[in-house]
Amino acid sequence: MDTAEIVWIVVAVVVVLALVAVIAWLANRKKQQKADAERRERAAELRQHAERQAQVLPDAELRAKEEQLKAEKLRREAEHAEERAKHAETDYLQQAARHEDRLREADQLDPDGTAGTHRVADPDVAQEQAVAEETGDRTPHDDTSDGTGSHGTHRA
Repeated sequence: MDTAEIVWIVVAVVVVLALVAVIAWLANRKKQQKADAERRERAAELRQHAERQAQVLPDAELRAKEEQLKAEKLRREAEHAEERAKHAETDYLQQAARHEDRLREADQLDPDGTAGTHRVADPDVAQEQAVAEETGDRTPHDDTSDGTGSHGTHRA
């Protein structure tokens, strides 16, 4: 083998290697383009899905705001109910105290020595008895016999 044949063999090997490299590069490029196309398609699908969701967002936001307004209204109503309950309890305590005062006064004035026989252990029963004694057929909230002219109940 002479030098010319060796040069031709080296040139042929280099050309074959170059062709293999070009073919590999083209195959990789085609594969990359296919992957890019698939990613673009997936991105387009995601955008379409997001667009469909975006059309629903205003309704969802409106519902959320409505629910917040309802919750706030219920909180205010609960606060008012709590205030009414506190006023009712205060009225009850005042009526129970007036009742107890009248019983004590009656016990002090009792000439028969039956002091304390009118005491009732259950405060609700005591309140009902006091109201019945004071008002007759009227409800406990209609009590005006305390001299203040008020009805004894704050109605909010």
